[in-house]
Amino acid sequence: MIMERFLRSPFTMSVFLIGLAVIYSMSIVLEQRNNMTTIIFVAYAIFVIIYFGTMVYFNRKFPERKIRILTFIPYELKEEDEGHQYITYRACRKVYIYYYFAIPAAIVAVSLFRKVELLPVITLTVLGIGQYFIFWSEVKKLYE
Repeated sequence: MIMERFLRSPFTMSVFLIGLAVIYSMSIVLEQRNNMTTIIFVAYAIFVIIYFGTMVYFNRKFPERKIRILTFIPYELKEEDEGHQYITYRACRKVYIYYYFAIPAAIVAVSLFRKVELLPVITLTVLGIGQYFIFWSEVKKLYE
């Protein structure tokens, strides 16, 4: 189902992550509120409202496949049977390996380029998007 794939998609979480990074970066770079920052913030807020509104609608329409709104478990983890669990295991394993190498590399990059004011935010955003990309590349095999 398209709606469920949208709600559980790491792409959606990537948009959340990028939105937060852009809002923070613009507030740092511009050091004051201007029209562009306000427009981006409003667009981000609208996206969040649409996302959670869609989730509430989905939960009412399909109560047997409810997605918990407030949870510590990521929405992407869909472990209905042993097959789903195995795919999640493989995806999480690949993400762990990614972080095993990416975090030290990120620390070195941030240390070497201390003068770049937004580098920590950019680095965290890239690390997060990399995690979602790696996870989704493994999970998409489930949908093929």
